[in-house]
Amino acid sequence: MAQEAKTILDLLKEKRTFSPLKDFVENAHIKSDSVYKKAERNREAFWEGFAKELHWYKKWKKVLDWKAPHSKWFVGGKINVSYN
Repeated sequence: MAQEAKTILDLLKEKRTFSPLKDFVENAHIKSDSVYKKAERNREAFWEGFAKELHWYKKWKKVLDWKAPHSKWFVGGKINVSYN
């Protein structure tokens, strides 16, 4: 780092971006920015769509419970990821 952070709050102001390696991009399953843009527009609906493709023992009551800085996804749902 060019300059040391003075407080923990300074560390929360990260603005750098890191581009993936060319090899990684070429082997990616998703080749379009449209998927990213869809998730960016409505992240809850985006992830709920994928969650519906899985077997749930009990469906969630709420997709996202966001109380910064904490988040809970698929609140009330029960899933066994090894089953899927």
